[in-house]
Amino acid sequence: MPPQAANPNKPSPLPKNSLTTRGLRLMWQNPRMAHTLLREEYRKKFGIALDRRLRNGVSGPPVNLNLNLTRRCNLKCVMCEQHRHDDGPTRLPWYDPRRELPLRVWINFLDQVASFRPRLYLTGGEPTLYPHFVEFLQEAKRRGFVVHLQTNGTLLERIADSLVDLGVEMVTVSMDGPPEIHDAVRGQADAFRKTREGLAALVAARERRRHPGPIITINCVVSKASLGTLDQMVPLVHEIGVDILQIQHTIFNSAANIQRHNRALSPEFAAAQGLELAPPSIPEGEYYASEITAADLPQLRDRLEQARRLAQNRLSLHFLPNLPLNRLEPYYQDLAHPFPPVCNAPWKGCRILPDGTVSPCLHLVAGNIAEQPFAEIWNGAKMRRFRRIIARRLFPGCARCCSRSFT
Repeated sequence: MPPQAANPNKPSPLPKNSLTTRGLRLMWQNPRMAHTLLREEYRKKFGIALDRRLRNGVSGPPVNLNLNLTRRCNLKCVMCEQHRHDDGPTRLPWYDPRRELPLRVWINFLDQVASFRPRLYLTGGEPTLYPHFVEFLQEAKRRGFVVHLQTNGTLLERIADSLVDLGVEMVTVSMDGPPEIHDAVRGQADAFRKTREGLAALVAARERRRHPGPIITINCVVSKASLGTLDQMVPLVHEIGVDILQIQHTIFNSAANIQRHNRALSPEFAAAQGLELAPPSIPEGEYYASEITAADLPQLRDRLEQARRLAQNRLSLHFLPNLPLNRLEPYYQDLAHPFPPVCNAPWKGCRILPDGTVSPCLHLVAGNIAEQPFAEIWNGAKMRRFRRIIARRLFPGCARCCSRSFT
């Protein structure tokens, strides 16, 4: 369905506190949500800074856990960092669907971390391709977890009712523009239609049940293909009936910078530091080289400003990272620009890959939840050493990671 033309002089009203009200209703339905959000805010403002300064690599319990239930995906997006070679998956074990964890291991993990109530961020790959996806959600919600699902939306229609009935709090759906742009970026004809129908089903299920959740975000990644239509996403998202539009600046790298990174975070360096690395730290085919040039930046600024203007009184507009417009040029044109060398991600949470590998990032391995308790991994020797390193310096591969600071 094509987006309707927006009339900036006749904005559709957006109830001023609609998201706040619905957030409060979600907390009423899941009282543990307040605890989760308060812990996130405390860690962000105070706890992580205290840990970095005083605890020598030890961290308080994670506030969010990024769970890669599977690395399988039914799309092949041009800007995705997941392995994009045509010759099949790499030798890395977490790409092998035969090594995905059985549901019982995930349930055991949920029991281990339930006491400190982290937010569960379900991603992949496409997480809904995990064979026991709905059963996993049932177990997570039975334990009161706050669940945030990231999905490409093409399979959303078949699980929309379950997401609402189980009380999933947040769903983020990837969409890159109008149909022809989205399909080109996602590498599949008809991808837009499937995602649009999935979103419609989720909005309808929410309205049918008069449920406050899930709060639905559309995430639009800036790319060469989507550059000219970023402002069109505002009327499109408003028409669909979702709550938030997030415009995400490209996560990218260059071949030269990857070479520098892999020399810096080499197997020899990792071994000397007491770290475990699945080398190379960033393999060929697991990064995206941005095609945005200096000549594109005026258009990018203009589209972002137009999007901000069109979003007023219509929907909530976020940017990730939240770059000031005067930082667009160094962000996109200079990987060596001295943005603040600060990353708090290893104190916030970690990734757990489909085979149970616990990885803070950069193909470092801290343990495996199928083999040892998560508490032993979270503040084990490898995680403590990595935090001590990151407290002092970042690696070249961190240049455009969305988890670091750019302001």
